[in-house]
Amino acid sequence: MKYDVTVIGAGGGGYPGAFRLAKSGYNVLMADPKGELGGNCLYSGCVPSKTVREMAQLIWRINRVLKQESKVNFERIQDHKDFVQETRFRQHKRELSEYSTITFYKGVIRIKDPNHVIIKTEDKEIEAETKYMIIASGSEPFKPQFPGNEYCITSDDLYSYKTSLRKLPQDMVIIGGGYIAIETASIFNILGVKTHLLVRGDRVLRGFEDEIVNTLLPIIKLDIIYNAPVLEVRKIKEDEFEVIYSSKDGAKKSIRTNLVLLATGRKPVLPEGIENTGIALDKRGYIVVDNAMRTNLPGVFATGDVNGKAPYFHAAVRMSIAAAYNIMANGSPIDYVDYKSIPVTIYSVPSASYVGIMPSEAKRMGIDIMEATYNMEDEVMAQMYDEREGMLKLIFEKGSLRLIGAWMVGVHSQYLINELGQAVLHGLTAKQLASFADQHPSTNEIIAYAARKVL
Repeated sequence: MKYDVTVIGAGGGGYPGAFRLAKSGYNVLMADPKGELGGNCLYSGCVPSKTVREMAQLIWRINRVLKQESKVNFERIQDHKDFVQETRFRQHKRELSEYSTITFYKGVIRIKDPNHVIIKTEDKEIEAETKYMIIASGSEPFKPQFPGNEYCITSDDLYSYKTSLRKLPQDMVIIGGGYIAIETASIFNILGVKTHLLVRGDRVLRGFEDEIVNTLLPIIKLDIIYNAPVLEVRKIKEDEFEVIYSSKDGAKKSIRTNLVLLATGRKPVLPEGIENTGIALDKRGYIVVDNAMRTNLPGVFATGDVNGKAPYFHAAVRMSIAAAYNIMANGSPIDYVDYKSIPVTIYSVPSASYVGIMPSEAKRMGIDIMEATYNMEDEVMAQMYDEREGMLKLIFEKGSLRLIGAWMVGVHSQYLINELGQAVLHGLTAKQLASFADQHPSTNEIIAYAARKVL
């Protein structure tokens, strides 16, 4: 069998590019071991975790504003999460059916060489020839090795479709300090679970601007134990564990808990046979690509989590589309991914978001900047929800007053940051931001309010 393009994986880095190519008449082979479109994001990542977050925040807001105590039915929350996943699985099946030139398999693709693959399904193996290839095989949770790590769950276990975890624990230990750890701790904290974070180093959210972290942490009020590498997890009895860790002074300490979550980062899932291709990997094991998504092998592209550039679904979609356009240009780059314009959000409660160049980075780059801020205590939606902590910061290039970055902690930051991402991408100025009339009442109004401060 011959195909124009083979797509390995049907998540955000895979199916959007496949759809774009099929729309232009390309014959596309695509396979995914789950047999569904959406990847980890839909099966056990962003969609289910944010569904739980939205339900948790809804209950928390009602209780907080109306000064009442609504009982949390976590099983119902998980049922709704499953419903959302089912709805989107069906939606993607409908979308796939609209493209007659896509052949989709539930299975694993093994690479023989850049132009030949083997599709391994449950009952057969099929050989295929391909001109181009998009590797979008994703990532999976990294599980550090220590005694008792088999007693720990990951976010995949917590949020997977039809998960067996349907009752809230009283107490929960989260090992790790990245965005998944912070989000999960914040969500379960407002659901009434006593959460503890054990962090190996002396800070959380590495890679995020210090000012963002220092604004967020006092608001979400998490129990974080720093410089606390985990030594062992012991099972005491069913649903009771002891987590033993080393304190800063070297002494052994422990916490008893009902659930232990590993949130210690992710690692790439590389396709079978990739070791025989000569494809370049970085020191972390991710596939090396340029901004056009090209690998070192002609005709082979790598998109999404597997290249380690930006581990977010929306970033994977952007990469997938770029790869498709570059294939349509006969492998010559015409579309490049601008990572600085891709927004990032920590979905804690409240959320924290950023896009573009941060002040510390601008200083390293020798860019003179002007900053404009707006405090959430004066924002109308924050007042409605009585969640008036946080702030917005806009970062402008001095002289041109072109927006080069922004960050926000507070109500609706995950929505507002998208508008600012567009502004960064298209080089909008403070005057242009100030001249747009966002609807009232909406959190987005504060963009113009802040921009006017530098005019």
